[in-house]
Amino acid sequence: MRVFLNYRTDDEGSTALAVSRYLCERIGEPNVFLDKRSIDPGTLFDDAILRNLWRSDVLVAIMGRDWLGFPGRAGGRAIDDPEDWVRRELVEALTHQVRIVPFLVGGAPRLVSDDLPPELVDLVRYQDVRFELRTPEAAFARLDRILGLPDADEPARGRGRSGGIGSVRGNRNISITDPRGAVTIGDPFPRNET
Repeated sequence: MRVFLNYRTDDEGSTALAVSRYLCERIGEPNVFLDKRSIDPGTLFDDAILRNLWRSDVLVAIMGRDWLGFPGRAGGRAIDDPEDWVRRELVEALTHQVRIVPFLVGGAPRLVSDDLPPELVDLVRYQDVRFELRTPEAAFARLDRILGLPDADEPARGRGRSGGIGSVRGNRNISITDPRGAVTIGDPFPRNET
């Protein structure tokens, strides 16, 4: 699973970083594209952005309250400018059939087709995720389900059975696998008795 994060730095850039950190923990940093972290210095950023977008399975579009009306460089809305990178990434995702998850932050309104440029009208057809700062866990759990990830609270498979003995070192230290994490009984740092 490869995820591309689409966002405006000045409209929920901090949320993009939080989503990136969360997804990196869940699916690994190489599978999460965040321009600030993923593009090495000296790299042509437009090539890197497009190459990573085309290889992605999902684009998470982080949209704050100001996302739609964010001002462009030449006046008007940025989203109406064909050179706007947020717009370009979304158009590319739609063109290359990359799944899009609108991630609505802090009361951002749902998208309405009349408010969007013609190239982006199909965005209204994608089911969104609501992200509230008071309850981020709910949005992350929903994002996990959308991405087909196991519940973050489930123990990882293959790490042993619940209640199973993980290792025994003499009679001093026994590690037991528990759904909440490893449990150590005895002294985890045996002393040298010579």
